[in-house]
Amino acid sequence: MAATTLVIDSKLARGTKSVIRRFTFRRVLLSASLFGLFTAIESVAQSAGIIAAYPDVAPRARFIHGLASNGALGLFYGDSHVDIISAGGYMDYRILPILSLVLAIWSLMFITKMLRGQEENGRWELLLTGDTSATSATRDTVVGAGGGVLFIFLVVATVLGLSSKSPKLSFSFSSCLLYSLTIVGGAAISIGIGTIASQLAATRRRANLYGIGILLLFFILRGIGNTIESLAWVKNLTPFGWIDKLHPFVGASPVWLFPTALLTLITCSLGIWLAGKRDIGESFIADSDSAKPNLRLLHSQLGFGVRQTRSVLGGWLFTSVALSALIASIDKTVAKSMSSTNGVTKTLSNLTGNSAAHIQIAYLSAASYITLIILMMVAATGLGAVREEEASSRLDNFVSGTISRSSWLSKRLLLLEGSVLAITLLSGLAVWLLAAGQGIHTSFAAVVLGGLNILGPIAFLLGLGTLLYGTMPRLAVIAMYVVAAWSFTIDLIASAGTINKYLADTSLLHHVALVPAAAPHWESFILLTLTGLAFTALGVLGFQRRDLEAE
Repeated sequence: MAATTLVIDSKLARGTKSVIRRFTFRRVLLSASLFGLFTAIESVAQSAGIIAAYPDVAPRARFIHGLASNGALGLFYGDSHVDIISAGGYMDYRILPILSLVLAIWSLMFITKMLRGQEENGRWELLLTGDTSATSATRDTVVGAGGGVLFIFLVVATVLGLSSKSPKLSFSFSSCLLYSLTIVGGAAISIGIGTIASQLAATRRRANLYGIGILLLFFILRGIGNTIESLAWVKNLTPFGWIDKLHPFVGASPVWLFPTALLTLITCSLGIWLAGKRDIGESFIADSDSAKPNLRLLHSQLGFGVRQTRSVLGGWLFTSVALSALIASIDKTVAKSMSSTNGVTKTLSNLTGNSAAHIQIAYLSAASYITLIILMMVAATGLGAVREEEASSRLDNFVSGTISRSSWLSKRLLLLEGSVLAITLLSGLAVWLLAAGQGIHTSFAAVVLGGLNILGPIAFLLGLGTLLYGTMPRLAVIAMYVVAAWSFTIDLIASAGTINKYLADTSLLHHVALVPAAAPHWESFILLTLTGLAFTALGVLGFQRRDLEAE
């Protein structure tokens, strides 16, 4: 009888572990699919785009080496001391570092949500009922999250493998596998970093700050090693430096996978061990037992919303302004490299919609494109934060009093729209000032005020998300990401060549004029904005009438 009981208990323990792993994997699968497809499509688009724009090797070499000669780009691009002329080599140089950082941040945000986030909202206690310990539950959560990283690897490897059949690309199967493994290396390490941060911090927000701070430090060290020749050895100390040194397509060095795997194992093991050394609700870096009350912005619902979202929205603002400033600061360098190449001129003409624009003005308009992509992310993540308030039941604290649902949602949307407007204006102002400083003559009205026409698609996207949020809240944010990804993919294809007009019109980005190369499309702006506002009004009405849906 005792032996039978032991066997049953063993099966129950294994079943509990399996449940936690499956639960985590199901939670990560959708976002892993989206990020995997985005990573794969963006990688192939970069390599195919450079070959389409520069079919001849000589002009391609002039353009790429012109970029590499600007040391500032080493902060974002990869190692320029190897062959970066081929499609694969350019992909290693141009897109691998940024995508590896994006996946690392995504991985960090997910694991802190599943660990410290669930502990904050009380669900972690349910997982620890019975014989499940904090150590085993954390371990199984890490394994489930690792399954999401593995899924991204499979998606990227599959898409690259299919694209390698193109004679213009001619990727080897081993190079595709190594590239896919390299690009998820940062995400794997981030699982360990996020696990440790979840034990150190008392809240998920603070855990994210700890983890993102470490990732940015690693990325900055890599950039220092790229831009300062005498400090190239610094890249040996950072995971993103190891990613640079792997060179999947040109002169591959798989040996750098070893420190990546070792650091992943060490950080994950340390985080799991720390999870078993503390009580639920506690943290190794504890909050102060007493603190002076900080009541700023807490006297109104709108002020509370500002306080809750200011760090995230401030981060998006900094990112948009910084990238716009970078594009404007290297405008002359890039324009000089592209001036003799018809392929790139044609691509920029398709992108901006103005074939007569000077190459400097056309490239300057890329800042508007980057800002538009960022604003789409701001809209999607902003509505995601709104949904999180409801899913975590924190919304109940507001609507149980005198604040109506429609008032709560309207003010959160107003805050989001105001942030989008501020990002657009300040990014445009940065571009105009830096362009003027280089002697590139553009008018303030064309760059800053004309740039407001990119808000039309954002109003439509946010309105669509709000409409779905008011009726099918669990699908709202997913649909926004799908629309944004579709728009970006279709517009990327359209900029590289001809595409069916009706298919091109399905992209929100296709209805925007990129200033200052082209005059603003105010008709499209008005139509998209009014449609978005109508969707928003219907969404707010639907939210007022439906039941609240917790996670």
